[in-house]
Amino acid sequence: MRLRIIRAIYRKEMLDLIRDRRTLISMVVVPVMLVPLLMVVGGRAVEMIRQKSRDEAKSMSVALKSTSPEVTAALKKAGLNLVPGDDLRAAVESKKSLAGVEEAGREIRVYTDSSNPSSASIGDRIRVALNELKEEKVRESLRAKGVPESVLTPFLVKRVNIASERKMAGAVWGSMLGYLLLLLMFSGGMYPVIDMTAGEKERKTLETFLSSPAGRDEIVLGKILAAMTAIALTAALTLASVVVSLKSNQLGAKPGEMQAMFQTVPLDARTLSLIALTLVPLIVFAASVMVAIAMFARSFKEGQSYLTPLIMFVLFPALLGGLPGLELTPALCLIPIFNASQIIRATLLGDFPVQAFAITFAANVAYAAVAFMVAKRRFEDESVLFRS
Repeated sequence: MRLRIIRAIYRKEMLDLIRDRRTLISMVVVPVMLVPLLMVVGGRAVEMIRQKSRDEAKSMSVALKSTSPEVTAALKKAGLNLVPGDDLRAAVESKKSLAGVEEAGREIRVYTDSSNPSSASIGDRIRVALNELKEEKVRESLRAKGVPESVLTPFLVKRVNIASERKMAGAVWGSMLGYLLLLLMFSGGMYPVIDMTAGEKERKTLETFLSSPAGRDEIVLGKILAAMTAIALTAALTLASVVVSLKSNQLGAKPGEMQAMFQTVPLDARTLSLIALTLVPLIVFAASVMVAIAMFARSFKEGQSYLTPLIMFVLFPALLGGLPGLELTPALCLIPIFNASQIIRATLLGDFPVQAFAITFAANVAYAAVAFMVAKRRFEDESVLFRS
């Protein structure tokens, strides 16, 4: 292979990518804008839902069917707006009341609509108020009989979370970052790959390209290097967008709630370097696989129809790999996409598994080499290049 020829092909492909608007949108605009947009919109949506629940709790009533003054007093003390009701189930179903409380002998039924966050929240407040009333009545009964109240609580159970804020933040974002990175890597590389394969066929420039002094192996290597650049740029911009968004707290979290967690997201230089190293063989694998598949297409539109299912196949293992509770065994380390998602999650948690990383890296390098050889052979196959 001649490095000068490969460099020229690479430069030509990169110029074509820069001139293509669809490619720039998928490579640059989507990674840069998607994460901040999701965080801002998601944060505001959560705040709007909370505000709506608070407003509904203030404006809407709780239907009550009880003859006990103590129950009524306990619910009023909790700040609930009570109205008398008869058919409480119907009142909640028709949304005339957020919840219903019915006293039937020794049983008190609380009617809520669990699909409605406001109704579920009011139901929790009602249960807290009634539990406090129940405990107070038990204490009164014990005092009347001369029994100390301490018999109710012979011991206390305290749950202590030993995970640091950094680890908790890593658990939250480790479940999403790998999925987001892998998905955008493949989707960001799709349009550049289609343009340099099926696009060449559609523009009738492939024949001219093949008649040049460049060899087939030099051409395919130059194209795959250009595709790798596009995919790597998408991954880098996605990572940068996540870091900037989290450090600037774009989610709109209130102080004391999630703000401290966002400020301790473990995206330091070491973590980012390990994530980048994990993605390197996957970048080669993604570029080679997409080039091999897109070579069968005769037009840009046909190339989209071929590569879109590949993006769908990436979704499941990437999402599954971010789920908590899964431990990377040597066998699971051999599953592409899934293994990288798990390694990224473990890295963010601070539990970097050296052995699992070594197996994952070696497996993905092997997959990338096989995919590259398949792409090279497809490019040398005249029946694939000149499909009609």
